Amino acid sequence: MVVKMNLKHVDELSGGRKRFRRRYPKSLVPVLGEAVFQVAMKAREGGALVSEWESLMKTYDRNVAKAERVAGVAGADDRLSPLELWREARRDAAAMLAAFKDDLTEDERRELLGDELERREADPVLYRAVVEPDAPEPKPTLLDAKNMYLQERLEGGTGRNNKNRLDRVCKRVEVTLGPLSKLSLVDLTRDQARMLRDAMLSTRKADGTRLAPASVRRELDMIKAMVSLGIKEFGLQREADNPFIDLPISSKNVAPDVESSKRDPLPKDVLLAMRGRMRDKTQVPALGLIWRLLEGTGCRGAEVVGLRCEDVVSDGMYPHINVAWHEDRRVKTKASIRSVPLVGDALVAAREALTLSEGEPMLFPRYAREAGPDGVSQALMKHLRTVTKNPRHVVYSLRHNMKDWLVLAGTSERVENRIMGHTVGGLGDRVYGGNDAKLKVAYEAMKEAVKWIPKSDF
Repeated sequence: MVVKMNLKHVDELSGGRKRFRRRYPKSLVPVLGEAVFQVAMKAREGGALVSEWESLMKTYDRNVAKAERVAGVAGADDRLSPLELWREARRDAAAMLAAFKDDLTEDERRELLGDELERREADPVLYRAVVEPDAPEPKPTLLDAKNMYLQERLEGGTGRNNKNRLDRVCKRVEVTLGPLSKLSLVDLTRDQARMLRDAMLSTRKADGTRLAPASVRRELDMIKAMVSLGIKEFGLQREADNPFIDLPISSKNVAPDVESSKRDPLPKDVLLAMRGRMRDKTQVPALGLIWRLLEGTGCRGAEVVGLRCEDVVSDGMYPHINVAWHEDRRVKTKASIRSVPLVGDALVAAREALTLSEGEPMLFPRYAREAGPDGVSQALMKHLRTVTKNPRHVVYSLRHNMKDWLVLAGTSERVENRIMGHTVGGLGDRVYGGNDAKLKVAYEAMKEAVKWIPKSDF
């Protein structure tokens, strides 16, 4: 009995020969340089034919994925820069040349393969990699620097915020200076840096206000770090200067931008209303516990969401949480690594969270993912917006509340900074002294601070 196989994208040719033929998506044809991927197949039947067909299907998928990265298709991996495209083309060329018969010289292989690629109007970069193997590499660009920065600085659990910020900043660059892939690192100029700075200072947000000078500084600092890393990693120290270094930020008739001008502490009525919502309106118990911990500790959102059960010490003389670096959560700075006392309702919430997450390594397993803190923040903000429309009232306002309560309790600046995770002044404050003594002092300070927290009427 003869079993006939119907393989997709396989045509019958004369003499029993077969051909793999599959069209590329129309949107990728300009990138690929050809509309159809077609190859005369060596095998004619049986397992060898299926194996070759599977190999060609994978080659097709790789070509499409590469073209999507080059084109920057939404949902595709990071775009390929000219340098990355060239290096990948050289790898593809080497693999294709290795498939030729051994009795041919390398020059003969390159000539035959080049003729075939030219006949097919194949990717011009691949064609050049075949016929000009010693051609100089394209110069590293800002796109190379971005991809390097993403790989070396932002990979490994840093959360989506920094990655989203990097994408946002790079889009600003492209709007002002053009595609990243065309901005060579060795050709960047001070004029371009100033042009970008001025464009950012004149950028208006969705609410119609201009981008604050402090925000422009943060975004330019990211670009500066990205360019510096690219210059270093691609060995361009003798060829390129970073034009974003020491770039002044000034905006006439604009008041200085300070943290306190963006957010207010939540007033008593808002705090009480949110406690009621967290008790009665949320269907996710963990969300209410997170809010209570944020209010009672002054911690950052990611510091609470990223807690492991082992980070919570709910008994002993000085119950506390350990804000620590671990694989599932990176802390903001060295000063952020600390012990924060648990007093009053914060301690009750921590114990309830331990019970709720029993058997799990993370205190809030529902949010134990890269975008977990973002999801928590968005969910809490939806609740908060039902009780206050003030744009200066945000989840982060709870840190300002705790700051105020510590001040009202007469807490010293040094102890206050340790509780809040701010940089502590002198070397002696940072290095010397035992953790137990520091925790005791912080615990006593927190006991006084929570006395200023408004009491619920229920």
